[in-house]
Amino acid sequence: MASRKIRIQTTIDRSVYENYISKLLPEYGQLNRLLEEAVKNLFETRETELSKIDRLRVKMMKEAGIIAIGFESAENALRGDIDKILSENEFNFLLEWYYGKPIEKITIEEAIEFMKVALIAMNWAIDAKVNCVDGETHVLVRSNVGKGLAEVLCRAIKNFFERTYGRNVKYSVFPGGYTLIFRK
Repeated sequence: MASRKIRIQTTIDRSVYENYISKLLPEYGQLNRLLEEAVKNLFETRETELSKIDRLRVKMMKEAGIIAIGFESAENALRGDIDKILSENEFNFLLEWYYGKPIEKITIEEAIEFMKVALIAMNWAIDAKVNCVDGETHVLVRSNVGKGLAEVLCRAIKNFFERTYGRNVKYSVFPGGYTLIFRK
């Protein structure tokens, strides 16, 4: 059974009509279709909108130079146990969580692509680019973290990829970033 339509009558600000509705109307054909879609999108956006705390977290990371680190890695750092940070980090968990499948079913290409995204999301990188050259995968990362933190992160990434995927990983840390090279 078709849904029954409800008639509404209203007025709208001229600038809203001229700046928004008139530009979207050709795509939707009819004003009622445009308004229905706009209301659905507004509702969905409100359902998934970041909370004030979430927005503050993002702002702190971007503006105050805060980086995200897993609880276990933070505990190991407090104990000064760098070897545990390198070998028992959260990479496995994050990959399985992100892809929704066990680590054995996550390809190295998927892992590298996620690493690129995760480094930026956790504020360990400003930007990351991946290039494949002659059987090698090069990841160039621009970053504001210091050389010491970048070194530990690169060592952890190297350890994870060599252990999990059997790849030879080389890295270089320089002012303003680091590079990772994955070889077969």
